[in-house]
Amino acid sequence: MRILKLLGLGVFFLGSSAMAFTNASSLKLQVYSVMLSTSPMCTSPVTVFSNTTPTEVDFMATPTLGGGNPADGTYPCVIIKMLDGIKFKPSATTGSCTANQEYTDSVCQASEQTNAPDSSTPFSCTSGATDVVYLYITTDKTNPGGGHAFEQPTSSSAHAYGVPLTTPLVVSGPTRSKFVVRATNSVDGSNPTCGMNAPTFDFQRLP
Repeated sequence: MRILKLLGLGVFFLGSSAMAFTNASSLKLQVYSVMLSTSPMCTSPVTVFSNTTPTEVDFMATPTLGGGNPADGTYPCVIIKMLDGIKFKPSATTGSCTANQEYTDSVCQASEQTNAPDSSTPFSCTSGATDVVYLYITTDKTNPGGGHAFEQPTSSSAHAYGVPLTTPLVVSGPTRSKFVVRATNSVDGSNPTCGMNAPTFDFQRLP
């Protein structure tokens, strides 16, 4: 059985732009399902984890999220179906952020949209943290990073859909991989309210 593990790693960034930022020691998402796609456009995904009620997962606590057995191949897209409310803790005090205090945030704003995989009908998020959204994590370089993280990437769009996946998942025989989430300097204390930017994601094969 191939196990997809979520592992949080921290590496400090040196430079003046990091003065109001710090790492996250905890990042909790309410996850319904995790899907993989062999296309950077995240089409025709296969499900490796699914639950009818959301499961709280701390991406910084090395949890095992499902034991799916996807077919051999390269998967440059991960889709996480989740509630848009997140919880996070800064690892240090900076600006408006206090070390080890848990903050909550709604990551899909009322001005943003989300859509299920292969659905051409997006719906708008609300101002609360109870929307069910789809986070698209992809190696697609057409429109990397920023903007429409909860809408499926398209090759023709002028917008930046999804968030970057540095390294795809490669499945070959009885291999195991871990899904690495790095929340380095993702916590932002430069605003009146402590917030969190998207972490970085990649896959690393286990020996």
